[in-house]
Amino acid sequence: MIDTVKRTSRDVKRWQNGDMCLRWTAAGMLEAERQFRRVIGYPKLPALVVAVERDIARRTLIDTQAPEVATTAV
Repeated sequence: MIDTVKRTSRDVKRWQNGDMCLRWTAAGMLEAERQFRRVIGYPKLPALVVAVERDIARRTLIDTQAPEVATTAV
């Protein structure tokens, strides 16, 4: 994608302001989007997000409880 943005904006000779830079960057990204491929299994990504968040929450809960158990055992 970055290479496509560079190629799209390389012919600009005089950058006027930041808005112009953003417009050309967006144009390059839209051009690059045509070459993107879909991720295999993309319909299942929301389920993956839920599973990862659940695992993170479980690990956080275990990590917060572990120090309490260690202090009471001493």
